[in-house]
Amino acid sequence: MSDDKQYILAQDIGIYSCKATLFSFDGEAIRSNTVRYSPDVAADGRSSQSPDVWWDAFCLNCRNLITNIPVDSVKAVCVCGQMMGCLALGRDGRPLYEHMTWDDKRSADQICKIESLLSAEKIHEITGVCLSHMFSLSKVMWLKERLPNIYNDTAMFVQCKDYINYRLTGVLATDESDAGFTLMYDLLKGEWSDTILDACGIDAAKLPEVVYFGTVLGRVTPDASEQCGLSQDTIVVEGMGDGRAPAVGSGLVEKGQGLIYMGSVSWVSQITDSAEMDRKNVLTKASYTGPELFLNGGTVLSGGLSVDWFLKAFYPNDLHTKPFLREELFERMNRTPIGSNGLLFMPYLRGERTPWWNSYAKGGFIGLDMYHTRDDFFRSVIEGVSFQLAIVKRSIEELEPFSSLYLSGGVATPYWQQLLSDAFEMNIVSTDVKGGIGCVGAAVTAGVGLGIYRGYSEASRFHRSHYYTSPISENVELYRDLIPVFEDCYNALQDINQYLSHVHHNHR
Repeated sequence: MSDDKQYILAQDIGIYSCKATLFSFDGEAIRSNTVRYSPDVAADGRSSQSPDVWWDAFCLNCRNLITNIPVDSVKAVCVCGQMMGCLALGRDGRPLYEHMTWDDKRSADQICKIESLLSAEKIHEITGVCLSHMFSLSKVMWLKERLPNIYNDTAMFVQCKDYINYRLTGVLATDESDAGFTLMYDLLKGEWSDTILDACGIDAAKLPEVVYFGTVLGRVTPDASEQCGLSQDTIVVEGMGDGRAPAVGSGLVEKGQGLIYMGSVSWVSQITDSAEMDRKNVLTKASYTGPELFLNGGTVLSGGLSVDWFLKAFYPNDLHTKPFLREELFERMNRTPIGSNGLLFMPYLRGERTPWWNSYAKGGFIGLDMYHTRDDFFRSVIEGVSFQLAIVKRSIEELEPFSSLYLSGGVATPYWQQLLSDAFEMNIVSTDVKGGIGCVGAAVTAGVGLGIYRGYSEASRFHRSHYYTSPISENVELYRDLIPVFEDCYNALQDINQYLSHVHHNHR
């Protein structure tokens, strides 16, 4: 490895892992490393994580990636991170309470209170985001009402990547992508919403300054340098939430371009220059790479998670003995006809966001018969997730059409890409970068912040090869008939699933 090369170190800190990649300025991925962990969950719906888990993983990744290279050759570091959480920091910058993740459900009562104070429609009109316990506002209110001493002692409420940047530089700030998904940010005004904060009794002084991602925050402090191994000359660039990074990393910069992201949580997003909100209040609208662009989006909570669940439930003894089990199952999908021999999978393993916004939604198989095999079940899981994403895409199209669609994410495979082309009735393109797309987004952002890239379109230098799929007409026809049936199944089971949720809650 040449000593005169210069590098960007990017990290993507999620709820289940911290992924890191060291890139050269020309977009070559030099090294990658992943540190895995899990949130702490409880039967009452709590989901929390210690910020020390993130910092330790970040430091471990740094030391692994910069081994045997000159430490001063890493010119910048940029982090994207899990969103919609709630981390209370004291005046000394130390956490006062566990970080409440986006999946934390303890603030359901506060959601009812917010709706009585402002209404879900007003919240969506101001923030572009739908009222839900998944976002930060209700978590902050829960702390204020249940643990007032913690709230009073809090100097700042921040998100995951904000905390890492603070540990690196001593600067407390956030960006619009994270601010926008707190339910406290006025999207069109570009500032914290006095209307929401005053109604909910939240002190605006406890929220950080909002800057554009790509802003230079400073350099690595001596203390942070000693812990993570980066040079004190390394520049820290403001990153973004992990829901925004894949679009940036995919190089989406033009109106109408869309991204299907296939991770544990999956989503569809679309670039737009229109500030028009979704009148049904089921889609999110968020800032993008500047004041002139936005993202329309919708999320499926159990995308790749559905595949993980299937493997654990149907192949528990093969998980550790067959390292390529997932790939084998995708290859075997062709043994089962499209439509999975009449078997439908409802992919609601932890409720659902777009377009249902229903925490009581539950998963299930519909149409089960004696002749169904494990291959039928697997294909139905892939189809069920795809059908839900197709419904999200249709919802976005009610605002404006897509000009093109890209696919990325760690569980995106050629087989799944073809199925998505058929269900979406569109051409789809993917590249050789899939699981590390969040790190690419952070790296591009660092390059823009350093001034070595002219703009976010230079994400193209990180992608070396492309794979294209087009819809297969006979598949399109069957899916066009099946997706409405899939939607009917959700509607028919709503009351039953809500009852089952209460049975589970009352007897756990």
